[in-house]
Amino acid sequence: MRGRPVRVLVLDAAAARRARLERLLEADPALQVIGSASSAPQAVELAQRKQADVILMGLSSTATQAVGWVQHIMHERALPIVGVGTGRAESIHQQAFPLMDAGAIAVVREPDAASDAVSGGEHVALLQTLRLMAEVKVVRRWTRLPLPTPTPTPMQSPPAARPARAPVIIQTRRPVELVAIGASTGGPVALKELLGPLPASFPVPILIVQHIAGGFVEGLASWLSASSSVRTEVARQGTRPEPGRAYIAPDGQHMRLGAGGRLEFDGGGPVNGHRPSVSCLFESIAATCAPRAIAILLTGMGTDGAAELKRLKDGGAVTIAQDRGSSVIHGMPGEAIRCGAATYVMSPKEIAAALPALAAK
Repeated sequence: MRGRPVRVLVLDAAAARRARLERLLEADPALQVIGSASSAPQAVELAQRKQADVILMGLSSTATQAVGWVQHIMHERALPIVGVGTGRAESIHQQAFPLMDAGAIAVVREPDAASDAVSGGEHVALLQTLRLMAEVKVVRRWTRLPLPTPTPTPMQSPPAARPARAPVIIQTRRPVELVAIGASTGGPVALKELLGPLPASFPVPILIVQHIAGGFVEGLASWLSASSSVRTEVARQGTRPEPGRAYIAPDGQHMRLGAGGRLEFDGGGPVNGHRPSVSCLFESIAATCAPRAIAILLTGMGTDGAAELKRLKDGGAVTIAQDRGSSVIHGMPGEAIRCGAATYVMSPKEIAAALPALAAK
């Protein structure tokens, strides 16, 4: 349990925006603004000098500049970065997912400028996200940066690249009918790595529950579709999933596979703190077609989906949990491994290499 307030560094190119973001945080005694910066190099210097726990980054800069800032910070002094955007949803989405790809761990919508009081859901979500993400341990990224950086010393040199492990080829006893995936924090990038290499001819449908801030799921579906030959879309009531397509649960709705093979939704209470919940999807598959399913639990905080992954495994499904090294947070897959729910433990890239052989008809 943290015994002091979370130290937040505010980063934005515009002074007025930095001041507003600082005001938004003042109402929460669990958060302490320790400084503000107008550029990534300044943010790195202040973060080191004042021992920041998390960076709140406004998205008032151009998309290219914002991505460059995240890359620079993750290279020089890796810290959890939470992006906050305002304006049209399309504009926020265009920046959100490339930022996550670069190393940011969450992007949320900025509360309505009409009020700085802690009253709306967006304000609560922002404050809660900062508190939670400050606990995430991130690692430095060795990337080519768009900003000038000091020449690395021998102690700073990136480790020698290790050869990639050979793809794991899995044989199943029964024909596979679908793949189900659950993910939370860090999930968008993990999903991109998993879906990206799959062919358009992938022989079964893919069902996805991703915990994500309200209003972002359409943008996530578009971003994943642009990164893969597998078309990704937001699932709709009554849809019968088709091979070679991925379906993401919509905002605020639990997604289940019905007995007739069609997708069903409901707005019931949160399960394991989430709606949509991975547990609801996995439970429905365990009840309908466990022996003919592949279920995957990716990076995320908490335990959503872990117990149901064990039920799927016990029912004959092939189950996979993301490994610790590639997870932003190893909570959900780690719990699945702990309770014996995982047939295999792999990175998203290894899962992508294994899935075509696993799902082959």
